Amino acid sequence: EVVFWQSYAVGYDKKNPLAACATEIVADLRSLIAPGWEMLEVGAGPGAFTRRLADRLSEITVVEPSAAMRAEFARLWDAPTNVQMLPLKWEDAPPLQADLVFGANAFYRMEDIATALLKMKACARHRVALVQTIGRPHAAPLCVEIDGIRHERERADALCDVLSALNIDHSRRDYDILRLDGPSRAALIDWRPSGA
Repeated sequence: EVVFWQSYAVGYDKKNPLAACATEIVADLRSLIAPGWEMLEVGAGPGAFTRRLADRLSEITVVEPSAAMRAEFARLWDAPTNVQMLPLKWEDAPPLQADLVFGANAFYRMEDIATALLKMKACARHRVALVQTIGRPHAAPLCVEIDGIRHERERADALCDVLSALNIDHSRRDYDILRLDGPSRAALIDWRPSGA
């Protein structure tokens, strides 16, 4: 594990308070979840979004490669919802199924974003939802390959570009977020898997 995450995981939510400040995004996310759904979360970190969604969920599976983040998640977890933690990168996770597959700011570490998004779609029974911070200083651009050409794009734009290239019909809503360190923006990108 990277030494950086060992020290950064404790207090991560205070340093990166998106989930705490994104009340409108959380409300819209909650409206996508039927009571009692199971959620599969990719890269939950210390679980700030997870905690805000937990009361609508019957079961949560978290795929989180960082031991430090998993430890912080467990330390902060106070919801009654059952959580299973998988100490894996998303690319290495086994085939899983859940009603909702969710990830917040988790794609900057993934080499092949198209494959990661297709895997999310394959694992979702009803919905895939992504939250992505928009722009600097909170989110540097992503390099993505589309039709064999590498592009550097703002992260939410890059995710939507890849979804469009994969012919995945999706919606995107952008939100103004007032963080303690100043204003920022974030996007909620979601879609239904085929046949849902």
